[in-house]
Amino acid sequence: MTSFAPRSGLPLLCLAWVLSAQVALASTPPDVFEAWLRPAHAVAEGFAPWPDITRARPGSDVRALARGRVVAVGARGDSVTLEHLYHENHELLRARSEYSGLSGVALRPGALVTRGQVLGQVGTSERLGVVLHTDRALSVAEARRFTAAHARLPQPASEPVLVLISHALNQLRLYERGVERARVEVGFGQEAGPKEQRGDNRTPVGMYFIVQTVRGEIPGPYAAYYGGHWLRVNYPNPWDASRGVKQGWLTQKTRERIARAWEAREATDATTRLGSGIGFHGWVGEWSLEASGGRLSWGCVVFHPRDITALYDRMPLGTMVVLF
Repeated sequence: MTSFAPRSGLPLLCLAWVLSAQVALASTPPDVFEAWLRPAHAVAEGFAPWPDITRARPGSDVRALARGRVVAVGARGDSVTLEHLYHENHELLRARSEYSGLSGVALRPGALVTRGQVLGQVGTSERLGVVLHTDRALSVAEARRFTAAHARLPQPASEPVLVLISHALNQLRLYERGVERARVEVGFGQEAGPKEQRGDNRTPVGMYFIVQTVRGEIPGPYAAYYGGHWLRVNYPNPWDASRGVKQGWLTQKTRERIARAWEAREATDATTRLGSGIGFHGWVGEWSLEASGGRLSWGCVVFHPRDITALYDRMPLGTMVVLF
């Protein structure tokens, strides 16, 4: 009888190993970089203008507002709900569009749709309804403003060069057209939390672009701390500026000027209370995360000297930078 013990026990051991491996995988936290860059389905590239449903006629086509995924279809095939993912500043956000009063819906939950794709036709027995949800159901006026403001959306995975930076992980990853090419440890400002105003020694969160690159001798009393490399980003961006408007630090006109420069991947206004002069640089010498806590600069992203030397040429003007 004992000769059969190894054979009968082997499957049990294998099963135990598989179950333990599954538990380990389930407990492994998701990669925040990949989750942001490559979510469950493709992000929207922009929203179509809000439709005037009062002019919709029975039998006319009803089209998707943006790229997304079908999450629900009415039992009678007379309604469909889409989920849309989109990048806004440093966040990956979700919106939902609901279409009711349809006929001829042939889609199934899980199907992917493109902006402008026909979802069905206007039915004859019910009035067409279209509702857009963000954190809540938007009014028609709010939905119209939302689609106008989000007519074009960034596609980070398609950027020639993309730099993603995690505050929580003290890590930077460099991508070329969505393919990871490098990952390095970085430090931040001496104070924790996202930058709010000039002089707070904090590093911002948000989406920016590299607008200045300097290598070699850098003038000024603190030149040594740049480690011979400087890459400036266009902080503040439109979302920083909107915060400044709410706090009474700058006017709406200044905010609009900042938004235009940011969209053109140019330097933005450096004179407001929001502050400026944020970028990447090396350091006066080698540093360690253990000794410094990664709290080094007055708000910039600090590289190890060897890493800034290796990556400087791979981050040209116009590179998209996202800090989250």
